[in-house]
Amino acid sequence: MIILGRIAITISSLFYGYFLLNILLINHYREPSQHYQKGPQPYRLYLIIPVLNEAGVITTTIDRLSRELAKLPISIQPQIIAVDDNSSDRSLAELAASKSPFLQILHRAGNDRQGKGAVINTAVHYLQHTLARKASPETTVIGVLDADAYMNFQDLTRVVAQFEALPKMAMLQTGVSINNQTNWLTRMQNFEFMCVNSSTQQLRNRLGQGIASGNGQFVRLSLAQNNAWGNSLLEDLEYTLRTWLLGGQVRFTHTIVVQQEAVRQLPSFFNQRVRWCQGAVQCLHYLPVLWRSRFVNNFQKFDTTFWIVMPITGCIVPVTSLVALVTLISNSLQNWSDGWHHLALATIIVITLLSCLVFTNLFARNATDAHLPFKLWSILLDSFSFQVYLLIIGLTPYAAITRQLVGQTNWTKTQHGAAHVANDLKRSYQRG
Repeated sequence: MIILGRIAITISSLFYGYFLLNILLINHYREPSQHYQKGPQPYRLYLIIPVLNEAGVITTTIDRLSRELAKLPISIQPQIIAVDDNSSDRSLAELAASKSPFLQILHRAGNDRQGKGAVINTAVHYLQHTLARKASPETTVIGVLDADAYMNFQDLTRVVAQFEALPKMAMLQTGVSINNQTNWLTRMQNFEFMCVNSSTQQLRNRLGQGIASGNGQFVRLSLAQNNAWGNSLLEDLEYTLRTWLLGGQVRFTHTIVVQQEAVRQLPSFFNQRVRWCQGAVQCLHYLPVLWRSRFVNNFQKFDTTFWIVMPITGCIVPVTSLVALVTLISNSLQNWSDGWHHLALATIIVITLLSCLVFTNLFARNATDAHLPFKLWSILLDSFSFQVYLLIIGLTPYAAITRQLVGQTNWTKTQHGAAHVANDLKRSYQRG
């Protein structure tokens, strides 16, 4: 038992050390707040929205986006491409009833629902042969938005302006915020996206390249023509890896944010995170070629490797951490006056408290740069309760690895809400 305790403490210490290093890095390598102005060069903007059983939110999404597209400068020609993936609800009927002048509707009839990547490829193929057939691939931008997404015209303009200002950039990922913060779980998702994810992406920007994260990703048509989306359960990560290997530049911006609905219920949230976790496992086979690539620097190689293998290490670390914690507490109680275990426990507590303060500051800065409102005391409390949220996420690798081992690779779609979501969105955007 003594040997097992020491092994557990060693493994936990290594990963705890990585955690501390990561906090120091994301706090130090923060992106400056940069804003780009759209010039006179004509650009085309196509917003692709995959639709699968989204009758409760799709009308609201199309209406709100259409009103924002109407406000874009004349140098941007926008269009919405909604792809119904053979929905079994009224999604297609809701789309057909829309009076948006920007909307084009595609219907994937009789398919076996192959996932988000297949839906996006359908839209890109359609664009290549119709609307964008004669368009310049370099001045045509394709955006991928979820069916519950919202972006205002200022942010959409800044997206296109950034492509105009950075001709070598092939893909841009925006930040993500939650617009239906109605319970603890939804607030934690907002804290995760606006603090941890945004700050980590800024670190990648400074030392390597950004990584696409689903909602709010924008690519040049020239990239989409040469790089189709795959069928991984984490299609955004897979697409990023393929883009890197082609030599494409991927950037992240924390000052532009897409707003989306958070998962309200714990079972649906758990299923979503299991899918994301399993999707990372499915990208393991990219690691050998990633390490050989001359387009990928060492930071990207180490960072991406750690992230992709995290579902595997995530099955080990929680166990070793629990064993290490029990060992430290037990030895501390038995040898309080003669031992280092109580000092180790005190150090862990102090570092955890300081980390929460750092996270609070990062959230406040990111929200300020994105012009999003927040209450400092509320964010401070969220930073402490975020530790409980991490414990819940810590259970997902076990389910993800199990699903992958038994061959369960079917797409488990995140379910969006119905009427109550539309009301949340309405209140949120009225405030904005």
